[in-house]
Amino acid sequence: LAFNRANRFLATVSPTSIGKAYSIIEVNPINNLYYNLGLVGTLKLTKHVLLRANPTLLIIGTKNVIDFKIKASPTLSQKLNVSSSIIHLPLAFKFQSDRYNGFRYTNLMRHYLLIGGKFDFDLASNKAGKVNTPSTGISVLPVTYPSVLKGTDLGAEIGVGLSFYLRYATISPEVKFSYGFRDLKKVSPSIPLLSNLDKVSANFVYFTIHIE
Repeated sequence: LAFNRANRFLATVSPTSIGKAYSIIEVNPINNLYYNLGLVGTLKLTKHVLLRANPTLLIIGTKNVIDFKIKASPTLSQKLNVSSSIIHLPLAFKFQSDRYNGFRYTNLMRHYLLIGGKFDFDLASNKAGKVNTPSTGISVLPVTYPSVLKGTDLGAEIGVGLSFYLRYATISPEVKFSYGFRDLKKVSPSIPLLSNLDKVSANFVYFTIHIE
């Protein structure tokens, strides 16, 4: 997760309402490892340009996604734990080279570049999150916290890969970077935890092995 902090994020005004008392004064993302399984289909436009669809399911489960502190308890570090199961629907142009020799084999491999966009849908976005605190502190936030992240996202993607043409299969290791455009922040009217943030976006780095 990436955060755009609002000007009021660093305000030192003493909390005079529940809204201010529950707003964050420090927030950091917690990077997590996910697994994705999916299918790939390509439409050949020219010899070197293809249109590729690669729908996948990100198997995430329940994980801590942010580490934060709020005005009501500025010394207490807390974590927000949420559940996610994301359907990832990318569509990209694939620009591939001619096949060339490698490792003493003829026409063994080719490299390629991906540029495109994506649509993500989180099947578990309506589930409530959970606030975790250290055993040495007590949080004023409820243990079960309302859902804070929206369930849909649009974004751009870019990636590179290398295809190896073996006798019975083609194996393509690939690295792809995904940048979300939408603001995923949901502001709870009762406990506006993320009210000091202008935007929350989701970014991913994928390492994928395609087998054809």
